[in-house]
Amino acid sequence: MQNFADRLFILKRVDFIQAELEDLKEYKSLNFAQYNADRKLQRNLERIAENIANAIIDLCKIVLSNTTQAIPDTYRDIILKAGDLISMDHVHAGKIADIARLRNILAHQYLDIKWDALKFFIAEAHIIIDPFLSTIKDQYLME
Repeated sequence: MQNFADRLFILKRVDFIQAELEDLKEYKSLNFAQYNADRKLQRNLERIAENIANAIIDLCKIVLSNTTQAIPDTYRDIILKAGDLISMDHVHAGKIADIARLRNILAHQYLDIKWDALKFFIAEAHIIIDPFLSTIKDQYLME
């Protein structure tokens, strides 16, 4: 059972992720030429992706912090371990964990690599993240 502070933390992160996913929809028709030509657009899109990744990692850490299990060393492993605890399908947990990889890709300055990862993220984020958020809400916010 989560305490009130944990439930509030989870609720805030879920709401934040949902708001960021709504903002992400603005970029559905974006192409590489547009992305490459506009530094402000690059920063905005990359920031949305990074915000979502960080909030997912935060959610997974809070899931793990309420167990006796050690928190893994990598963000990917944190997500995978939390996926096990919330009984998430391993394939789906792997897709969520790939968001941690995207976070690392964004730290590098290779536009073409970032674009490929972001293009996939723009197209698939809702499909990957919405079920994860539903599971978190069902297990930690419903009473």
